[in-house]
Amino acid sequence: MRTQDYIVLTGLKISCIIGIFDWERKQKQDVLIDLKIPCDVRKASQKDNIVDAVDYKKIAKTTIAFVEKSSFQLVETMAEKLADLLLKTFKLSEIELSVSKPAAIRGSQNVGVKIHRTNTIANREELVFLSLGSNVKPHENLEFALKAIAAQYSLQGLSHVYETSPVGYSKQPAFWNMAAAIATQDKPEEIRLWLAALEKKAGRKKTQKTFGPRTLDVDLIAWKNLVQKTKTFHLPHPDITTKAFVLFPLLEMAPSWIEPQTKTPLIELAAAFKDKSQKIKQLPAGTFTRFVPETI
Repeated sequence: MRTQDYIVLTGLKISCIIGIFDWERKQKQDVLIDLKIPCDVRKASQKDNIVDAVDYKKIAKTTIAFVEKSSFQLVETMAEKLADLLLKTFKLSEIELSVSKPAAIRGSQNVGVKIHRTNTIANREELVFLSLGSNVKPHENLEFALKAIAAQYSLQGLSHVYETSPVGYSKQPAFWNMAAAIATQDKPEEIRLWLAALEKKAGRKKTQKTFGPRTLDVDLIAWKNLVQKTKTFHLPHPDITTKAFVLFPLLEMAPSWIEPQTKTPLIELAAAFKDKSQKIKQLPAGTFTRFVPETI
């Protein structure tokens, strides 16, 4: 019986907010990440070709982007969330992962947690993603939209609601935005026609102001892993990489999803997002009692 091969990455030092004390919530500290990933290295070793090897540089880059942006209180939570992200993003069968804080305990060189997790998540490549927004009676109109979407499609995941600053036309109320994942065999154009009818039912009227106030805006932002450009729309939607109100709700709901056009994990797109003029704030999980946030 052949023994298991592994890719091992040790001592990855990353600075982040971690800890329960007041000073730890303000001052970044170093954590050390160790990864042990089962794999079969025979093909890569026989051909001596990087194409056949596990892309551990990409894994490290994704890990750094996630940890740097995090602000967990416990290393246990960081370890669980990071393991889940890497399992889903890189379609790993299992992973052994440790997170530690050097010199966190007086007299100790290091203290941390080590976990082993397997991937039991079903293939999510068949999901369709929607972005929802409103700044005219947003609670009423977004709840109306969610009820209609849940009745029409199989709702698979949902982000928190986010309060976001207007983009393109600032003299209007803040928006409420969120992301949803559905399962459907409907083609993109069929979904877009249904969403347009839904917006109309919510009282949306097309105006000359592209970025003006609206009762309801529901966009198809990704249809499975399809990359498509037509005269009327693009898939995936370009706003994923340029609009905080699209990117961050989607990141929260589907952290393992890889943007199919650039083949970039969402966490890396979020880490590279630099437009500080786009303000975004997460609203409480109970904003809609019937529809609670659910990560896929």
